[in-house]
Amino acid sequence: MYEMDHFAGENFHSIPRRSVVVPRDLEKRKSMGSIASKVFLPGQHIEEDEEVIEEPEEKIQFGKAIGMLFKAFIASGILFLPNAFKNGGIVFAPLFMTLVAGLCLYSFLLLVKCRELHPGSFGDIGGHFYGRWMRYIVLFAIAISQFGFCCGYCIFVAQQLALVVSSLGGAHLDKIVWIAIFFVILVPFTLIRNISKFGPSALIADLCIIVGLVYLYAYDIKELVVNQGSPNTLMLFNKQDFGLFVGTAVFSFEGIGMVIPICSSMANPKQFPRALTIVLSTVCALLVSFGCLGYAAYGNTVETIVLDNLPQGTGGEKAGKNAVQILYIIAIFLTTPLMLFPCIRIIEGCVFHVVGNGPRSKTQILKENIVRILVDFAVAAVAYAGYTKLDIFISFVGSFACAPLLFIFPPMFHLRAFPDQPKWRKVADVSLILFGFLVFFYTLVVTIQSFSNH
Repeated sequence: MYEMDHFAGENFHSIPRRSVVVPRDLEKRKSMGSIASKVFLPGQHIEEDEEVIEEPEEKIQFGKAIGMLFKAFIASGILFLPNAFKNGGIVFAPLFMTLVAGLCLYSFLLLVKCRELHPGSFGDIGGHFYGRWMRYIVLFAIAISQFGFCCGYCIFVAQQLALVVSSLGGAHLDKIVWIAIFFVILVPFTLIRNISKFGPSALIADLCIIVGLVYLYAYDIKELVVNQGSPNTLMLFNKQDFGLFVGTAVFSFEGIGMVIPICSSMANPKQFPRALTIVLSTVCALLVSFGCLGYAAYGNTVETIVLDNLPQGTGGEKAGKNAVQILYIIAIFLTTPLMLFPCIRIIEGCVFHVVGNGPRSKTQILKENIVRILVDFAVAAVAYAGYTKLDIFISFVGSFACAPLLFIFPPMFHLRAFPDQPKWRKVADVSLILFGFLVFFYTLVVTIQSFSNH
């Protein structure tokens, strides 16, 4: 869970790692290898040529970096894509998704270049080049984006749980009950300080998502074969609703918080651009194929969550649908505490100024627990407000929270970090910034109008 403890390069440790004593000289430290360090004990005498640091994490190899990046980009957002492709159109949507993937790759690599010049977190880089206010803006955007994801997850789990219980003959309860159930179960998870304890649950979530995706791919193909094509004419470009698609497309590629921690944890960081290129190319192909297949299989009847299009018949089909729904309920719920963790730590840092490590009193921990419960309650409250407008809500999160992180901040930092770069690079950076502002304002207006019209 190193990548979540260091989300966007920040130090979000709630439980400090043990400290070790190492030589100050980096060359000596490298030559001595693992024997260069020894556990530091409080009060221990330190020589002048030594220093105390946190015990470093094990460096990861190229293959593991690809796996970690892939997990960062494949989550529940893929389930909204068939409906999003209906909003965009069967021609426009794949083209725009490919464009977004390319721009994200370029933007992420800009951030990596800035970090090479000024090592630190996403917020630190912004603070170095634009002042403290930019660091606060970056942290605010990170917190809002993670909070928005979790609100969407809450709506997803509540809706699917209600459908599963109803299909099994259970009670038909109001949405507030299902959201309350989500809230009650979420609270004890968010009170856990040691995020490494979520390692097994994250693995379970990944397995559930993979199994669910294989089933959905297979069923979409089956529908197309049985119906000998799409049930109705597909729109090439949906001029009325494409704005909603744009926000969802941006939402689907929001993984910039993992770029710095994964890059910094690699044994050979120079391999990171190649790993990121492979992953984003694969993810783009996966997202486009899934969106196209889902839209083609169900046409204009495709639901906001494609799971709802699976047949609710009897026997095997019903059991298959319920099983996939339960898999995704488990996967998304187990993912939610991890996604909310950076938001909680940022809020705690603002409220208590305790982002640094060290022992805290029981009173302080109690205050932090209250803040964490209030954050959970805020997630539930926002989810209740957006319960019937999930597709619009996802687009809103993509435009308002994700667009600045993906398309505006990295090129802004790059312009300031490399003032003597070639003119064409400056033009590229400025163009990406303008694209980010266009996505931000246009889709924000569209989603607000859609909220008011529904």
